[in-house]
Amino acid sequence: MHHGSAVPRRARFRRGAAALTFVALTAGTALTGAPAATAAGSAVLAGKACTPTEGFSGCRLFDPKTGTHEFTVPSGVTGLDVRAWGEGGAGNSMTSGGAGGFVAGTLKVSPGEALSIAVGGPNAGDALGGKGGSSGADRGGNSSAIRTSGGSALVVAGGGGGGGGDIAHGRAGAAGGESGQDASEKGRGGKGATGAKGGAGTGNGAAGADHAKGGAGGAGGAGRYGGGGGGAGYAGGGGGTGAETGSSTGSDPTTGSGGGGSSYAEPARVDDARLVVGNGNKAPEKNDPFWAPSGDPVNSGVAEGGANAPGGPGRIVLQWRGLPVDRLAQVTGTDVTTQPGTDVQPLAVVAQGKDGKPVADASVTYTIEDPDGLEPLFYLTNGPDDDETVVATDAQGRAQTPWINLSGSKEGSFTVRAKTLGASTAFTVRVKESPYVVSTAGGDKQKAEQGQDFADALIAGVVKSGKTAPAGTEVEFRVEDTAEDAPRFEGEDRVVRVKTDDSGKATAPALTAGEGTGTYTVAASVGDAMTQFAVEVVPGDGSQEPGPGDESPSPSGSPTAEPSPSAEPSPSASSTSGTTGGGTSTTGGTSTDLDGGSLASTGAGGVGLLLAAAAGLAAVGFAAFRLAPRLKLRSRDNG
Repeated sequence: MHHGSAVPRRARFRRGAAALTFVALTAGTALTGAPAATAAGSAVLAGKACTPTEGFSGCRLFDPKTGTHEFTVPSGVTGLDVRAWGEGGAGNSMTSGGAGGFVAGTLKVSPGEALSIAVGGPNAGDALGGKGGSSGADRGGNSSAIRTSGGSALVVAGGGGGGGGDIAHGRAGAAGGESGQDASEKGRGGKGATGAKGGAGTGNGAAGADHAKGGAGGAGGAGRYGGGGGGAGYAGGGGGTGAETGSSTGSDPTTGSGGGGSSYAEPARVDDARLVVGNGNKAPEKNDPFWAPSGDPVNSGVAEGGANAPGGPGRIVLQWRGLPVDRLAQVTGTDVTTQPGTDVQPLAVVAQGKDGKPVADASVTYTIEDPDGLEPLFYLTNGPDDDETVVATDAQGRAQTPWINLSGSKEGSFTVRAKTLGASTAFTVRVKESPYVVSTAGGDKQKAEQGQDFADALIAGVVKSGKTAPAGTEVEFRVEDTAEDAPRFEGEDRVVRVKTDDSGKATAPALTAGEGTGTYTVAASVGDAMTQFAVEVVPGDGSQEPGPGDESPSPSGSPTAEPSPSAEPSPSASSTSGTTGGGTSTTGGTSTDLDGGSLASTGAGGVGLLLAAAAGLAAVGFAAFRLAPRLKLRSRDNG
């Protein structure tokens, strides 16, 4: 099973274009002082959404980062399934590092409770492993932990000991269990921690810290041949001894490796606790679906002790049983047809319970099925593109995919399947040549209160065979939500048909918000070509701050005041890229979708100028991002 893109199956990178997009969007945030928008669900719960195992509806995966993750227990949840690995100790060509520990169980929690999560890795973790005593010796692994907001330990997975710096073979101690293992070099290796008591150092190696003193690993002894550092944990392992001169003879090494740190599960809070010790440098629980090997032949997999390599990173996974999902309703992306080589706009579902109400914080796994060999992949941030991604539902139950890369020239179709505990649905995307290109020309990304008209009319621009479409070309506008409380044209019609004017523009009748709140999609299509508008309905209490869409031109302006479509659609504007038209890219971890947040209303002209400059930078970055697969494809063809 694929979890959180830990082991990508097929991948394509877009380094330069993605970096430009990131810089532009970051500049916009810095200039305006507005918070960066986040993907659905990520603003509420820390960690990366992951595919839960059978019986669970929500899942978050935590990998190492500097500092801590702050996790808030979802509404209605009283128990978390916990799986935690500590970091493996580093090793060298003669002495391997010890494996990190593993802790699992059911953590009793209260809805809304704040938890602090630290994951062991380079420069990250709950407590730090001891340093090696020389440049040839290695450090111990850092521990992973879940703590209360007040700092009390609930779960701690210890780090493995680090390898000694001698030329003789040895092995550092693996992390506990309740007790960490001793290093293999008798009389020279550091001792493993025992419960809350730090392990003893040997020779000039330092003892590991007790739990009461932070649980850090003891440093390895200094010398020409230094000792390995102890692993961190609930209590830290001891450091091995170092030596000034000499070398090993026979089986009697002159230095020692570090001992492993201990692990812990709070008895009053963790039911069915399991504390598992690795075997030497082999990580514990490698058969767990959330364990992951390294993506390259040099580094180590999760919690593995280093064999002439750094130790593998720690990892923590939380799962829970939330409200059951009875139905995944397609709200964006139904009946999509796009041109070959044109990226596909995000698809979205809303998770609903049996009562029809939205279900928040559920993990939705999207998988691409590609029988025609079109090679579509999700654009993912912080990693390679992939044919699977996991998205958490937001407060409105909505889970939206990233954009989909479709850089080939073939026609055909592919399926995007959405699945969560209790429900699934499938989107079909057809890829077909069309003489038409449809784009958003006005009214995209705006808000209205319940029961009110949207301020700006939705305007679609149509190009046929590279030229402005003839006047009278029929455009269908369709609200992609069948619910009775969704927006409707003139308050009653889900589908309307409008003809283009002399400038190739078609203006839909007034769109009226219904009683339902959240983001809705309206598709505009001509034949097989289509674009999509995103509109948001907010509660009708009059308290909403205006968002970016609220600053669009007055609807009283004539559609002909908009720039006419060029003979060739400009790829530099996100609203005129191929048949998918307008919108801003949603690439995995970040999104500029309306339900991700909006800019604060400042009323300052200077800030408005800065905002415009930031938007320009973002448009350039996004254009490079969207063009990347095409430019890359041409490069491959020319090569």
